[in-house]
Amino acid sequence: MKAFVVLSMALAIASCAAVDGSSRREKRGSWDEDQWEPKPKVKTVTKHVPVPYPVEVIKKVPYEVKVPYPVHVEKKVPFVVEKKVPVYIEKKVPVHIDRPVPYPVKVPVVKKEYVEVPKPYAVHVEKKVPVYINKPVYITKTVPVIVQIKKKPQKKKW
Repeated sequence: MKAFVVLSMALAIASCAAVDGSSRREKRGSWDEDQWEPKPKVKTVTKHVPVPYPVEVIKKVPYEVKVPYPVHVEKKVPFVVEKKVPVYIEKKVPVHIDRPVPYPVKVPVVKKEYVEVPKPYAVHVEKKVPVYINKPVYITKTVPVIVQIKKKPQKKKW
């Protein structure tokens, strides 16, 4: 009897502990969505930059150079060139050359080759025409007939 009481008490304590543990878990995970607002993560990155060193800046500036001898400078005057684009060539005009070219000119010549091709020829094909006969034709032919015989089932006797 004492063992029964001890076992029932142990069972009651274990069940209470299990119920309490589950209620704690539910409370830990429960929160209202209206109360929680995500905060943006802000990260500041700083980089150490050493003191700048001097950099030579090259600037090309035109200036007068004294030359011991005179230099001739052509003055180029801009002029307008009319371009009528596109140019269509309507007729090719042969141009006569006064003297021959100093090297031999090889012009490819296309030679025609005649090849025999088999020609189609007429073939006589017999055309079958149906012929109708008014007189009936009887054909006698023996036809084998298969006759199946049913067997009567025999009654079993005891």
